[in-house]
Order: sequence, then C-alpha cells, then structure tokens
Amino acid sequence: EKLLLSVFGRIYDVTAGQKFYGPTSRYNMFPGHDVTYALGTGCKSDECLEKTATDLEEKELEEAKRWLSFFQLHDKYAYVGKLENNPMEQMMEAWIEEAVQKQKETGEEVKMPNIF
Repeated sequence: EKLLLSVFGRIYDVTAGQKFYGPTSRYNMFPGHDVTYALGTGCKSDECLEKTATDLEEKELEEAKRWLSFFQLHDKYAYVGKLENNPMEQMMEAWIEEAVQKQKETGEEVKMPNIF
C-alpha cells in the first residue's frame, strides 16, 4: 500500500520511507494528510493535521518551505500530483524553482530539516 502525504498541496509518495511514515513509525499520522501546518509548527496532533498553510505565521511558513524543498528534491520521495484548487500553487512553483536552482549552484544535497 502506498504512503502519500502532501506539503502545500503537492502530493509525494513516501512509501520508501516506511520506517518514518509506516503504521508503527514516529510520523505514522502523516500519510493521507496535507502536513504543511504540522511540519511548519512541529505539531503532530490531529488538530494540527486539520490546519492549513494559511494558518502559519511567517517563521513557520519558512520552516514549511524548507520541508517542501526537502520532499521535492528527495531522491526516493516522488512527486505524484497535487491537490485540486490549491491557491498557493504559483507561489510554491517559485519556491521549488528557487530550491532547485540553489542545489544546482551549490551542489549541496538537501538535508532533512530538524523536526520535533
């Protein structure tokens, strides 16, 4: 069974990260949700999984953007689609392009941000 989650409405297949997102893992509540708010705030509660990026403060939004870069550039987590009617789509495309360009320029591997 595939494990899918989304960040800013972009859906990623995180099945390869079974040890992180599988049924007995630390982040087992993430698949099936848009986890933007949870990643931006470090909150894993059901309430936080129901909130959206529009609920984030500026600092939290920056943290969520780091996570978007992580998932987008991860070599094992494939981008598989996007949620419909996502008002942040254009802004996200610009963020992703910025992250890809930075990686090309610096050659740095994108590391997983520190999380809760």
